[in-house]
Amino acid sequence: MFGANEWAGSNTATAVFLELGIPVLENLQVNLAFRYEDFDELNVSTSDPKITVLFQPTDSVSLRASAGSSFRTPSLQQAFGFLTTVANQVDVVGGTAFKPSLTVGNEKLKPETADSWNLGLSWIPQSGIFEGLSVDVDYFDYQYDDIITRESSSTLIAEDNAALTAYVAATPGATLIDAAVNAPGRNFRQVIRNSQGIMVRLLPDFANANGANISGIDLNASYGFDTGFGSWKVGTQVAYVNEYDVDVVNSSGGVTTFDAVGSYNSSNPVARPLPEILANATLSWTMDQHRAFLIVKYVDDLTTDVPAGTRGFFAATARLAGNTRVASDLGDTKIESMTTADIQYTYNFGEIGGVISDSSISVGVQNFLDEEAPAIAVVTGFDGTLHDGRGRIFFVRFGASL
Repeated sequence: MFGANEWAGSNTATAVFLELGIPVLENLQVNLAFRYEDFDELNVSTSDPKITVLFQPTDSVSLRASAGSSFRTPSLQQAFGFLTTVANQVDVVGGTAFKPSLTVGNEKLKPETADSWNLGLSWIPQSGIFEGLSVDVDYFDYQYDDIITRESSSTLIAEDNAALTAYVAATPGATLIDAAVNAPGRNFRQVIRNSQGIMVRLLPDFANANGANISGIDLNASYGFDTGFGSWKVGTQVAYVNEYDVDVVNSSGGVTTFDAVGSYNSSNPVARPLPEILANATLSWTMDQHRAFLIVKYVDDLTTDVPAGTRGFFAATARLAGNTRVASDLGDTKIESMTTADIQYTYNFGEIGGVISDSSISVGVQNFLDEEAPAIAVVTGFDGTLHDGRGRIFFVRFGASL
């Protein structure tokens, strides 16, 4: 049996924050900020500065830049608590099954720090053929050190499986049960096996990852115009991740580097599923009491690092259910891209009876083309942080203010 233990913890923080705006020139503004924090129970303190510069050479163009540092202490749970999760794990001895991962808080965690900088440009033409256009582009870069995270259970069991397999291959007559007892590369502390060598639970730690380098570009652009048939606006929002490299100390004391961009990151203890590109395209229309809105959402494809055994287990289950297409999708290493479209119409009634104001009714369809979420080898069959697996959804919404 497994579960969670009662726990208690406290942390007292004292903070001071200062900010100063300096109008250097009529079109040049510099902001300086400083934050000091002291944490009693953790016996740590930090001083973090930030500088922001805004330069507007013309009425239509503004340039911005910022740089600074930040600081994050472990949460109460990470420092003092207890966490239990259950997930499907692949064991070379016992096969694929749901197994618990239990983690106890680590009071020796170091604070997580980050240095960041940003460059941005805004262009909003005030006249001429481009009037109504708005463009914002930002480049961001973050350097994280001592990232506070929970070790990956999938990585722990995968490394232990490799140690067992290597021992059997190098030792004549040895079995996996022998390897579970004698393999020199075994992680006896964190991968707990029974007398038959079957893994029964994992004990991942809360730990400080070495660090991460993250950079990318955000784009937000729109164009609005008026016609004899109402006001229109088209727009796009694009997030492009150029780099997300995570360095993590592994169980053997070495450093493993994860390239998180374009990966499902099931074995990455820091990054969540991370498409290289996320993009939206929008179209809105307004006329008198009528409003309509269309959004098309694109999620880039991913390479899955879910272990082959887990993917094989879910693929076999789908095949037994007669769904050969899903079985094929689950068996490969690619998670397909997904494009969906939502549409909504709103009618504004305005004031009703002198009591209700700003009343409106909206009708619409989410994912009106009924696109199916890509199959992923997890319990739900899809990942809710990436895709909506509910298919086409009709809705009616009424709102009002008193």
